[in-house]
Amino acid sequence: MASSSEKSELNSSASFSSNSDEVDDIFITCCAPNGCTVPSPVNLHQSVKLTSSSDQCVCSLFMHSECFEQFEESVLQYLKLSGRARSWSEKQRRQNIWSKRGYDLAFKACLCKCKKGFLKKDLDQVEEFDHVPVTKSKKKKRKSNEKPLLILSTSPTNRNRTISGCSTGSEGGGISKLSSPKEAVFSFSRRSDYHAFLVALPKQKLNPYHIKMEDETYGGNYDENRNFVLSNLTNHKVHTVHCLLCLRSLPVYDRYPLIDGTFFLSIHKSHKSAVEILHNGYNRYLCAVCVGCLHGYSAKVNCKFCKEEWQGDLFQLGTLYSFDIFAANPCCPRRTQCNTCNANVLKERVEASFSWFAQQMQCPDCGTLDYHLIKPHLTVFKITTD
Repeated sequence: MASSSEKSELNSSASFSSNSDEVDDIFITCCAPNGCTVPSPVNLHQSVKLTSSSDQCVCSLFMHSECFEQFEESVLQYLKLSGRARSWSEKQRRQNIWSKRGYDLAFKACLCKCKKGFLKKDLDQVEEFDHVPVTKSKKKKRKSNEKPLLILSTSPTNRNRTISGCSTGSEGGGISKLSSPKEAVFSFSRRSDYHAFLVALPKQKLNPYHIKMEDETYGGNYDENRNFVLSNLTNHKVHTVHCLLCLRSLPVYDRYPLIDGTFFLSIHKSHKSAVEILHNGYNRYLCAVCVGCLHGYSAKVNCKFCKEEWQGDLFQLGTLYSFDIFAANPCCPRRTQCNTCNANVLKERVEASFSWFAQQMQCPDCGTLDYHLIKPHLTVFKITTD
């Protein structure tokens, strides 16, 4: 039998569902499991919506933004001490906390205060901006910690949809000249749509945190990584690269996101389309992986030794990584063997940044200094394409 307070929360939630036009007149109780810290009802326009694993939950499933931040921090602390998440970086934990990979490890910290189910952030809670007219009013200065919203369109003629603080680089189709200090003559494609991202990514990852976009803070005319990629490709007269995994052809664009996938540098030439370049005085190869393979949509990539799936979805799309992404976060000892004596270079599990694993290391057994953790991807991964 539900108490009167539980019934009140339940009725509020039911009223919101049945008559959304009157949401301003409804008082919603915050469902923070450890108690609400805001002395006022939930404002639906500034709240976070959650879901419950139980159909018998009697809570409102709405939290104040402030209460949700505290709730999320407590779940992150639990995740930090749970299973394989202990080896994740702080960025990885925050990125995966509400995805299946992270939530399966942390759900016990999400017990609802009604004790009948477990709470989870509703990832389908997306605001609609299509009704907002585009004006030429003066842009407001964006706060440094404010994440811009990304509104994607498959229509090449929809030129008015923009990103707050960013440029889509998608003003119709066609060819655009490389914008660089050297005024190169070579041309790259002008992006006309984001179809590849819309097909491969879940709704909650269609944002500049997961997809690199142009930054107009300083005019958007010069970006070191972008110009490094385009200048080197210009020198080799290359405007199309290939995915290392599924071998799909990927056109290179003149603005971020540079490709429908991501670029990275490697010491190995894993495909004939890899471009040899000079980076910080060392010869490297510019390689690419498409968004479908990174997110397991076009190809499944598993370790040949422990069978664990490669986590390509941890990398931002459309940009350049200056290290071999296949060396990052090795899953088993076979991937950390010395290239000379086969001894284990890492004697214990290491929690470090992705780039750390791609650096030169000295084998503790034979003393060889080498990039021991950077292996040709076909020697350590099994690739299954659709």
